[in-house]
Amino acid sequence: MIDVETVIADTQRLIGIESTNPGVLEADAADWIESRLRGLGLDVARHPVRPGRDNLSVVIPGADRSAPRLVLVSHMDTVPIGSGWTRDPLGGQIVDGLLYGRGACDMKSGLALTIGLLDALVSTGTVPPADVVCFYTVDEEAPGMLGAYQLVEDGLLRPDDQILAPEPSGMRLRISQMGLRWITLTVTGRMAHAGRAHLGTNAAHVLAHIMVELEAAFEALPFDDDILGRPRFTTGVISGGVATNVVPALVTAELDLRIVPPLVPEDAVTMVERIAADVVRRYDGASFSIEALGARRPPVRASDDSKIVRGLRASYLAVAGREPEVGGADGHEAYTDSAMIAALTGTTSSTVLGPGATDQAHTADEFVPVADLELGSALLWDLVQSW
Repeated sequence: MIDVETVIADTQRLIGIESTNPGVLEADAADWIESRLRGLGLDVARHPVRPGRDNLSVVIPGADRSAPRLVLVSHMDTVPIGSGWTRDPLGGQIVDGLLYGRGACDMKSGLALTIGLLDALVSTGTVPPADVVCFYTVDEEAPGMLGAYQLVEDGLLRPDDQILAPEPSGMRLRISQMGLRWITLTVTGRMAHAGRAHLGTNAAHVLAHIMVELEAAFEALPFDDDILGRPRFTTGVISGGVATNVVPALVTAELDLRIVPPLVPEDAVTMVERIAADVVRRYDGASFSIEALGARRPPVRASDDSKIVRGLRASYLAVAGREPEVGGADGHEAYTDSAMIAALTGTTSSTVLGPGATDQAHTADEFVPVADLELGSALLWDLVQSW
């Protein structure tokens, strides 16, 4: 069995190693993980992604080397710490059954579960039925998701790999993940004195008009996925203008477009282009440009018949006495390394189930329930033993 106290201690140690992105990044966390695994006698490989930023991999050979591998993918980076904390964000404090800290749920506790599995396999001398492979990636929290891209580029994955990211899902099975496209929209107008505003073309007003029409267009889309729900539109960042009394000639906005089947990222881009073009035609001297931001992220869904999904359901039933919940507030809106791998390779054997809830991810006083680590430890051990 996986020792829960070891998982808790490793989670606390990982929380204490800042790996914010943007920020100090993952090098110190990677060094600690490598040292921890080498201390178990395991061979750890480094796979360069960017200078000073390496993915890690470790393999425990199984009894049947030709069987589909169980592949566990965990990212080492976290979002920045931010403000508003009432607990030490690097302290790993446990209060009333909740373990606090930046990355507590997203996803240093899930990462610690995989270390706990490797520790248990080594310490008990257990040979798993098939290879158990753990990848530890960089840059999951950034637009480009460079670590997942590099895993695929390096050819480290096999077509029949069964992939699980123990990301925060409220211990629900995240069989589907919503797609998204990030876009930078730039609107150009004509500068003028605010006292003579009619002589200019206000880029901010044009942009505001585009935003209103885009919001209405997304609300009017007829698609409502049984798990993912409806498409969503958010303007996350707006910047521009030079002074209160100057008609702005240049304004930019960063857009977050969440999509569900049958939409693909290109459909979202087309919607923005169509609406922006229609709006700027109504303003003399206005124009716009669009630039894609970050990786292309289509919606993905694992197959109900995949070995990983069937295995998780069976192990959950064996351990908890019921099958895992699917759907609900468990982060289908998020995009993980599991989803990116599915998008890049086309696999339908890549999914998410892990400790902590996405409602806590990226927040002040982020926490993971210790009970999730207990259930996750039992679930992961049963999954391997029954593989």
